[in-house]
Amino acid sequence: MFKDVTLGEFISQTSSSQAVPGGGSVAALTAANGASLIAMICNLTVGKKGYEEHWDKMKEVAEMCSQKAQEFLTFIDKDSKAFNDYMQALKMPKGDKEEIMARELSITSALYDATFVPLQLAKNAEKLFEYADYAISFGNKMATSDGAIATILLKSAITSALYNVKINLPSIENTAIRQKISTMMKQVEQKATQQEKTILEKVKL
Repeated sequence: MFKDVTLGEFISQTSSSQAVPGGGSVAALTAANGASLIAMICNLTVGKKGYEEHWDKMKEVAEMCSQKAQEFLTFIDKDSKAFNDYMQALKMPKGDKEEIMARELSITSALYDATFVPLQLAKNAEKLFEYADYAISFGNKMATSDGAIATILLKSAITSALYNVKINLPSIENTAIRQKISTMMKQVEQKATQQEKTILEKVKL
């Protein structure tokens, strides 16, 4: 499991000639880092004089973002598994009709996973912008730069994950499903772009 290796090992494996962990796994790690920074800002605010009215909410947001960070780490392996399953499906035998059908079904299933996993990552990451906004607006001002970085990381994770959706989308033969995914992807992308812009405009450094 890639999420359990050291950072050094992860970087080493990512830079190797193996296809996994790849961009999707890196996007997941990026999202986890963004969520962790939001939690950090909140934890640096709790107990800090002058922010008393926000302590309770900050505790809630810190706990939630810490949990989300751990969830994002699971996407490191989800993405790698989806890719490996797709590659294995392509290698399945196609000697007779039954084998051909089994192969096509496996390819379709794996392709959907390889598309929906990064899409779900992007959607989950997009939901954290409101907490980055909250942390920057009401959190410890000494950690404002961390809030900006968290926002940028979330947007980067979303953009990166959606590139994996885009590269897989043309291979999905079902037109209705392909269109639905495309619509969802564009909505997430547009919303994330606007939210990043809005939040970073609040950062005055």
